Amino acid sequence: MLLPSLLALSTASPTAAAEERVAKRALAHRVELGAWVEGMTAEPSRLVDFEQLVRHRTGIASYYWGYGDVFPGETELAFADGGRREVLLSWDMGPTRFTDWTDGSEDAYLDQLVEAALAYPYDVHVRPWPEMNGDWVSFQPTRTGDRVHGGTYREFKLAWRYVVRYFRDRGADNVKWVFNPTVDVYAETTTVADIWPGRRYVDVLGLDGFNWGRDSSWGRWKSFERIMAPQYRRLTALHPTAPVWVCEVASKEPKVDDGAPVDRDSSKARWIKQALSTTRFPRMTALIWFQEERERDWRVESSRASLRAFRRHL
Repeated sequence: MLLPSLLALSTASPTAAAEERVAKRALAHRVELGAWVEGMTAEPSRLVDFEQLVRHRTGIASYYWGYGDVFPGETELAFADGGRREVLLSWDMGPTRFTDWTDGSEDAYLDQLVEAALAYPYDVHVRPWPEMNGDWVSFQPTRTGDRVHGGTYREFKLAWRYVVRYFRDRGADNVKWVFNPTVDVYAETTTVADIWPGRRYVDVLGLDGFNWGRDSSWGRWKSFERIMAPQYRRLTALHPTAPVWVCEVASKEPKVDDGAPVDRDSSKARWIKQALSTTRFPRMTALIWFQEERERDWRVESSRASLRAFRRHL
C-alpha cells in the first residue's frame, strides 16, 4: 500500500457502517505492517532483511530518537523510500521536566526540529514521551508530579499542547502527533483520561503491548485481544475518529526459558495467527512488530512455527 492510502486511513472520519465493514476483515488484511528491527537505524538494510524474512513489504519504519537528536533528516529520507513508506519516530524527551517545555527552556531545540521538519518533503509521525503512563518511566505524569523527569497531569497536558502548537504555528504541519501509552491499566499506571491533551492535539492513537508469557511471580500468557482491548476502549473513547496504530507489539517464545519459564501449553505461532486474524479493533490501521531479542525473544523467527504463521497470515 502506498503512502497516500495510508494517509487516507489516518485522516478519514469513519462512520459506524464503515467500521462495521472493516471489522469483518482480518486485522492483517486491513492494517499497514511496520517494524522496528534491532540495529536498523545504523544499518537500514536490516529492515529490508526483515521484509525478505517475512516475505512482505513494510509500510512503516519505526525507530527511536532521544533528547538532543534533530529530525527528520537523512535517516528518515532513506527509510521513507521516496514517500512509499511511512516513518514513525519514538522521541524520548530526555532529562527534562514538563515545565521545561512550557517555560521556553527548550525553544532553541524545538527551533532546530521545526527547521528540519520544514525541509522534509513528507509527513512524519512522532510519539513524544512514549509509554508515558507506565510506572517504569521517569517521566510518568502523576497526581503529585513526583517523578524526576515528570510533573503533574496538568503540566503534562500543557507541555504536550505547547510542543504541538510550536510546530504548527511555524508551519510544520507535516509532523503528525501520536499519543502513545502502553496497554497497561493496573493501579500504578496513569489513567490516560487524566493526561489526555485533547483531540485537537492528537493525530493518531498509539498502543504498545507485549505478550510476556507465563511467569511464576507476575506474568501470564495473554492473547493479542486480551492485551489490547482494555486500553483500546479507553483511548478510542477519548477521540471518536483518530486511527489506532499498534506502535510496538510482539510475543515471547514459550518453548524456551528467556526470562519466563518454558510453557509447553502455549504457542507463539497460534498467538500470531489469532492476532493477525482478529476481527476486533476496527480503528486499528497499523501494526508495528518489535523485532528484537531483548527482555524476551520477540523476533518472528524465534521458532520455525512462529515464522511460518507470520508469513501465512499476513
